Amino acid sequence: MKTKPWAVLSLCVLLTMFSAGLAEAANGTLKYAFKYKDPTTGVETNLSYGYVYLRDAAKSPPMEKFFSKADYILRPSNLSDGSATVAVPAGKYFIRILQRKVIGGSSRPYGPPDEGDLTWYQTSPITITAGSTLDLGTKYATPFGSTITITGTIKNSSGAPLTGRYVRAQTEPCHTYSEGAINQCGPVKFLALQPTDSNGRYTIVLRNPGTYYLSTFSNWDTNPGCSGYCSAPIMGIGYPTPITIQQGETRTADIVSY
Repeated sequence: MKTKPWAVLSLCVLLTMFSAGLAEAANGTLKYAFKYKDPTTGVETNLSYGYVYLRDAAKSPPMEKFFSKADYILRPSNLSDGSATVAVPAGKYFIRILQRKVIGGSSRPYGPPDEGDLTWYQTSPITITAGSTLDLGTKYATPFGSTITITGTIKNSSGAPLTGRYVRAQTEPCHTYSEGAINQCGPVKFLALQPTDSNGRYTIVLRNPGTYYLSTFSNWDTNPGCSGYCSAPIMGIGYPTPITIQQGETRTADIVSY
């Protein structure tokens, strides 16, 4: 039986359209706005040249910790308002968005961040669903390598260093009664890198500028999901006043406790 040429052509067109439809259905859409907010003036700048780095969340180590090679590097449209939409294969990813400090010239278009590059990332993975849009909203970049650090010592009233104390920073003040055990100092808490050393020294590295309240505690909370974040603080003597810290700044806060 002879096959008419037009029938073969129609079949090829249908197969092509079907294949294209499958490819499109396997993708989802990632939507976001990428901006930088000057910590001094509060002026916001749209970042229109940011690359999206995605790494399969099933792989180890996670990209946000070691800046491992990304599985996808996507270049959204450089819209003037900083917003972007990109097609992403369905899956679960660690995400980082990066705009170089210097655009063009000898600057690398992609790769690990350099000092001063504007970047944003989160430690929990995102999920892209085929045929759906994930809207991250507005994300604010920080200059890479520009850390926010609070450091100091924990000592008793006699001046002796207190070793093995945990230090916590939170975005809300504690209640002044019951040593803060009522609200546990709010829902957002950050722990020092390690307990105080033999000199009573601690260091807290923060990601975002703002106002933080410090407290110290001696016992590690073993309740599931707590890991010290739920422990009632020891307010001590000379409880620090709120600390307001800017991007790239290091502040010292010494605590006298008991």
